[in-house]
Amino acid sequence: MAEAVAGDGGELRRFIFERHPVRGFCIRLDGAWRELRSHQRYPAPVEALLGEAVTASLLLAATLKFQGTLTLQLAGDGIVNLLVAQCTHEFAIRAVARFGEGADGPVSFQQLVGNGRLTVTIEAEERASRYQGIVALEGASLAACLENYFLTSEQLPTLIALAADTDSAGGVLLQKLPAATGAQGEALAAVSQDVWEELQPRVATLDAALLRQAPAEQVLQHVCGQHDCRLFHSEPVRFACRCSEGRVAGLLRSIGPEEMRSILAEQGAVTVTCEFCGRPFRFDAIDVERLFTEGANPDAPHSLN
Repeated sequence: MAEAVAGDGGELRRFIFERHPVRGFCIRLDGAWRELRSHQRYPAPVEALLGEAVTASLLLAATLKFQGTLTLQLAGDGIVNLLVAQCTHEFAIRAVARFGEGADGPVSFQQLVGNGRLTVTIEAEERASRYQGIVALEGASLAACLENYFLTSEQLPTLIALAADTDSAGGVLLQKLPAATGAQGEALAAVSQDVWEELQPRVATLDAALLRQAPAEQVLQHVCGQHDCRLFHSEPVRFACRCSEGRVAGLLRSIGPEEMRSILAEQGAVTVTCEFCGRPFRFDAIDVERLFTEGANPDAPHSLN
């Protein structure tokens, strides 16, 4: 069945250092991020964490060559007990967060997530395989936790900066790649290590507004300094949830006509809300009868609020 898809709402840019084994990715989200939350309401700290997680899922997916879905999940005993951000190899995103009390005022990252774990799951279609990496939620930010993930799971030194608010989100990821072997490679590695150490404070001091709003060229001016970098073409990012009227109709049809009519008699209509995007699907009495009419089309339009 067709997926509900919004228009383009952001971009991802890949870049490399010309003379050093360092690669990176820069992401800016605007329309796709707002569309993702069009049916959801989150307190500001939860919203910011969700935006950072969505941005992070895109950055992680950009580092891979696969066809499928990458899922970034945070689970802990903090205010946000569960957060799931998904990204496909085509950079289509969706996400959801579950939270309790205490998110209305200023809170730290540790208060939001508590004691828990960060799980990265990659489901590759071409190999019908599933990879999963898990690290503890240790660090003062989601970016710090992800840097630890790359260091422990991938053995790749990685620098990450993330930022998000109501209107936009953005992030940057840099990775130090293995240098060539031999004497020449060792000399280059020594120079590259100096460059890498120079990059660390540059990434750490990236302004949040710059990450969220500025074009990639401007972000790289701050990150790369005097070093030559090559910036590649942009890849569009979009919001895409798998919910659809047809899928909901199939679910309701499986409940059976008597149960559906009982719900109608009690509530006047049947409303199903997508767990991920919060989009409501409303079925009135006519819609329900149509579900059980012989030869009914499961993708036929229904009433929506």
